[in-house]
Amino acid sequence: MSESEPFAGRTAVVTGAASGIGAALASGLASCGMAVVLADIDEAGAQWSAAELRSQGARAIGVGVDVSDPVSVAALAEAAYAEFGSVELLCNNAGVLLFGAVADSTIGDWRWLSSVNVEGTLNCLHAFLPAMRRAKGWRHIMNTSSTHAFLPDTGHTAVYSATKHAILGLSLGLRTELAVDGIGVTTLCPGQAATRIMDSQRSRPDSFGKRAAEPFGTGVIPMAIEPEEVARAAIAGIARQDEIVFALPGHSQDQFRSQVEQLWRIADDALATHADRLPRTGESADAIER
Repeated sequence: MSESEPFAGRTAVVTGAASGIGAALASGLASCGMAVVLADIDEAGAQWSAAELRSQGARAIGVGVDVSDPVSVAALAEAAYAEFGSVELLCNNAGVLLFGAVADSTIGDWRWLSSVNVEGTLNCLHAFLPAMRRAKGWRHIMNTSSTHAFLPDTGHTAVYSATKHAILGLSLGLRTELAVDGIGVTTLCPGQAATRIMDSQRSRPDSFGKRAAEPFGTGVIPMAIEPEEVARAAIAGIARQDEIVFALPGHSQDQFRSQVEQLWRIADDALATHADRLPRTGESADAIER
């Protein structure tokens, strides 16, 4: 399969595309021959990135969108179809992050994270899926979750991680649901990536309450994989119709593997405990309780 397959001549919508992984995805897909709609709450950034791609010969537009607002997402879909006539690839990549213990996090913190990470994904699915299901040929959806959806200990990020668990669950179910329509679904799970996600609260609306503490600063994540590497892994995974794509720095892969194994050990221990409490042949449940 060439790098342009199955992308060339088709259209992608990428949310969170003004910078970071989203911008790298848009650039990588454009280089594979796709027309690209770069969508972001940072409208100026999305339009600037789109202009950069056009200067390189790509077909691209930048659109301002608040993925937490269904009306805004509907306008994004209208703009995409008006400009390019079809959308074959939807990359639900927009996401925000904050740190803090569960007990210290406010309902406003949760509502903001959920409105972008979870409801934003659902809003985009609801806006684009009807037309994608009516279409024929190759179509695909990629939802960005995180390695945090697989960790046994999500200290300092439990509220954020909960939203990423939700995206993983939605994506796995959606893959089964859309198989009958011939639409593929891939879940992208980046680890540490050199993006501005630690400065997510720069776009947090006042309606969600005061900003949470930022104990690790707001700079680019250190010792991280570059967004372009994440994008390359994602695009290759989409082309292969992969169910899950991981993208994380080489130095952290062994640690991540051990964390996933720890999660499975927790499950194995729980299953073993449950099995020990099951009645044996000829033994009543009452006997087990005694």
